[in-house]
Amino acid sequence: MKLFEPIKIGNKEIKNRIVMSPMTNHFADNGFVTERMIEFYKTRARGGAGVITVEDGIIDYPIGNNCENPVSIDNDKYIPMLKKLSTAIKDQGAVPVLQLSHAGRRAGRLSRATGCLEVTRNRLPVAPSVLAHPSPGHVVPVPLRVEEIQSIIEKFGQAAKRAAAAGFEMIGIHCAHMYLCGQFLSPWANQRKDMYGGSLENRLRFVLEIIQRIQDKVGDDFPLICRMNGEEPEGGNSLAEIQEISRQFEKAGVNALHISVGFGTVLWEKDFIPAEASTGMPEGCIVHLAENIKQVVSIPVIAVNKIRHVDFAEKVLQENRADMIALGRALLADPQWPQKALENRPKEIRPCISCCQGCVKNLIDGLPITCLINPHLGREKEIKIDPVPTEDSKNILIIGGGPGGLKTATTAAKRGHKVTLWEKENRLGGLMHLAQKSRRKKEIQEIIDYFDTQLHQLGVAVVLNREAEAQKIMEFNPDVLVLATGSKPLIPDIKGINKVDLKTAPEVLRNDLEVGPKVVIIGGGLVGLETAEYLAEKGKEVTVIEMLADVALDMVITTKIPLILKLQDYGVSMLTMARAKEITPDGVLIEYNGQDKAIRGDTVILAAGSRPDNKLYNELKNKIQSLYSVGDCRQPGDMLSAIAEGFNVGLKI
Repeated sequence: MKLFEPIKIGNKEIKNRIVMSPMTNHFADNGFVTERMIEFYKTRARGGAGVITVEDGIIDYPIGNNCENPVSIDNDKYIPMLKKLSTAIKDQGAVPVLQLSHAGRRAGRLSRATGCLEVTRNRLPVAPSVLAHPSPGHVVPVPLRVEEIQSIIEKFGQAAKRAAAAGFEMIGIHCAHMYLCGQFLSPWANQRKDMYGGSLENRLRFVLEIIQRIQDKVGDDFPLICRMNGEEPEGGNSLAEIQEISRQFEKAGVNALHISVGFGTVLWEKDFIPAEASTGMPEGCIVHLAENIKQVVSIPVIAVNKIRHVDFAEKVLQENRADMIALGRALLADPQWPQKALENRPKEIRPCISCCQGCVKNLIDGLPITCLINPHLGREKEIKIDPVPTEDSKNILIIGGGPGGLKTATTAAKRGHKVTLWEKENRLGGLMHLAQKSRRKKEIQEIIDYFDTQLHQLGVAVVLNREAEAQKIMEFNPDVLVLATGSKPLIPDIKGINKVDLKTAPEVLRNDLEVGPKVVIIGGGLVGLETAEYLAEKGKEVTVIEMLADVALDMVITTKIPLILKLQDYGVSMLTMARAKEITPDGVLIEYNGQDKAIRGDTVILAAGSRPDNKLYNELKNKIQSLYSVGDCRQPGDMLSAIAEGFNVGLKI
């Protein structure tokens, strides 16, 4: 496989063509690398990636911060822990890279919780021009004076010197995603009239001087990687300009180009592709941007963004569209992706479905990242790769084959327990089957298939079409009982709700129930909107009623935007701050803008939340000593929380 052919970046030989993409994880502590972070990267190096890129090393802390809790490299005091990190990566056979960055105007984000500039510790951000970052909550930055620009260039050089002293074998420069370097490069953010703005030659000057200063500090032969945007929004660089930027980078001595996309803002455009392409977007949706750059340079070009499958990655290389493949979220989901690919075990790779629920959402919320399919992420230090085998094997019965039950089963089985799983349906997956009713979310089937493979390999006894009853469970006599029985729809107290033939969203999705041409959905969360999408695809006229100020508050923005745009395409009406007062034979009477309004509907569907299905728990809690509940039957949540609970219970037993 070409994926596993060696390649050189500058004078450094890499064992394969797999790069771990830089991803902020919020594991740092006041700028310092932590033991938790070291184990996180060490685990991914052990998994077989040839290059491990360590997130953003901030060259001017805190005013250059990209988040509330980044790694800093603006002082020698950070070197010892950085050295410990680079050594851990090298010990596993990978090449460590530290990506250097300054966030510029993107640092000026007001905290939703406090209203303060938490990222910069209440200092105003800096930028090429007096242009606030266009995402909500960003403040107007202070334009940099020429002497301040020179100071930042020197700080990049000093940071590179520290990175080399800390044992990093390559240095990355973050020129993508509209951080400071990208801001100078792009007319979208740079409106200066001096030597650092205006013409492309002038806009390039800042980054080219950074490259020169880094070379002055670490030598011309120290390998450099530039991460850059391959596409910009209207008002930004054209393709011809981006190609010229890449030529100039190569001419300046850059040894590889990592071609990304993204602007750190919410672009409500139908062709918008974020830096983290989400569920429903095509695999490798920006590989063509890397291909555009590869046509004009001779140095290695790295492709990135939603590359998930081994065969796809290999095809990109075989077709000469890129020289290397960067894996980001795929390595969060399964650090052993490279090793399993090398050993021809693709079915055993834990699949990233690009949901962004644990990684991107947590970053936005200022929390340490996690992963829907891999709750081990971030806990590598406390829990080794494989859960420690138990010395006391137990006979475990799990009721329910949804995400929580499946994760409990596989985790407990790995630890040596004898596990039996009962599922009342004729297939495993639970509500995951309803989630993938949307054409955008067919990737969820990969999670079901992965668990099915794991259950088979681990010898879990799966019994389908088995309705669990208290008496049958008592007769089975398990040492441990785990209930993963899910939830039931919440029926709100609305006038007339018992007088009409009402349907719930799970009923409609599960049974493909026939509905009328006009549908009213009460509830504008994730379930309500995905039900609206499913019915709109069938040609139904859909109105969604949501009592809060916005729909889909439970969704991460990178998945919310494509869904909202799709609903708008279908003509779905979404009414917010609207309260359902009465359900009538003709539809729903709502309170909207201080007035009563009748919404005509042939069918009314409830998507107003859920409640735990804890009937079995209440029947058995005083009869079975070792009893656990996971997922929605304990507390309604999402797939991420259900799988995390299953993992924790599987470890606890």
